[in-house]
Amino acid sequence: MAFILDSSLSDGCVCYADDIALLSASCYGLQKLVDICSSYGISWNIKFNPVKSQLITFGGCNPAQCVITISGNSIPWVPKVKYLGIIFMCNTALTDLSEACRHFYGKFNRIMSVLGKCSNEMVALHLYLKRTAYQL
Repeated sequence: MAFILDSSLSDGCVCYADDIALLSASCYGLQKLVDICSSYGISWNIKFNPVKSQLITFGGCNPAQCVITISGNSIPWVPKVKYLGIIFMCNTALTDLSEACRHFYGKFNRIMSVLGKCSNEMVALHLYLKRTAYQL
């Protein structure tokens, strides 16, 4: 679970499978969102792991005086966070897609090596996309 503090957005969340990103324009709003998730987790017997939780700020420095807690444990402020395979960096709107690109090229090259040198790249790309969609 990644908690993201963003000074330009109103409160909200982004979810994909078991990954959650909470977005808030204030530390108070972020703590309220964490409390809502915590209450929901108690109701539905879901445990959020504070060790896997992180805080990051976009558009400013990480506020050291702001302490966000979940289940009595404080969540650390970090300079970058990985969410759904994309690395987001603090104080900027920059992302690092190099790991995702490396992963894509690795799988694509494996498919090409199996198909051989005479194969069509478009067929290989279709096979890759079909395999990726199947895994989702």
